[in-house]
Amino acid sequence: MKTQLQQITNANKEQFVNLFNYYLYELSAYSQEEIGTEGTFEMEDISPYYKDDRLHPYFIKVNEKIVGFILVTSPPYVAEDVDYSVQELFVLPKYRGTNIAKDAVMQIFKLFSGRYDVGMFKSNAKAVKFWTKLISSLDLPVVVEEGFTKIQGNVMPTLGMKFTVSC
Repeated sequence: MKTQLQQITNANKEQFVNLFNYYLYELSAYSQEEIGTEGTFEMEDISPYYKDDRLHPYFIKVNEKIVGFILVTSPPYVAEDVDYSVQELFVLPKYRGTNIAKDAVMQIFKLFSGRYDVGMFKSNAKAVKFWTKLISSLDLPVVVEEGFTKIQGNVMPTLGMKFTVSC
């Protein structure tokens, strides 16, 4: 299986919105978010991802099929001491455990070298394990920061990892 990235644009925004809602469904196990009156998760306007050149959204594809997405931000959408942030990384359950996510992240690192920040819910053990293992395998020094975020009145513990990639 060869992992490929395809930029998300206005032309394929409907696929992105649909997949993003499924991502929010999965993330709700950690964010404790509720669905809206339409039976979907209410999301912020995600159109800047395919309209603003400082945001880098990609579908993750295998054999020409969309299997997930990765969303990368750059200034001014990141902290001052950061060049890039992997805001969201999602791979459909059927394709997990196959190195697709790792391959996609490595392609992003080749496209965008610099200082990174990756955040996640502390209770999302799979995400914490994925990022810890990946950064460790690259032998990168990492600074880990604990914090919290507030979602729909719930305070959720977070974990942030800062590291530098030079490819």
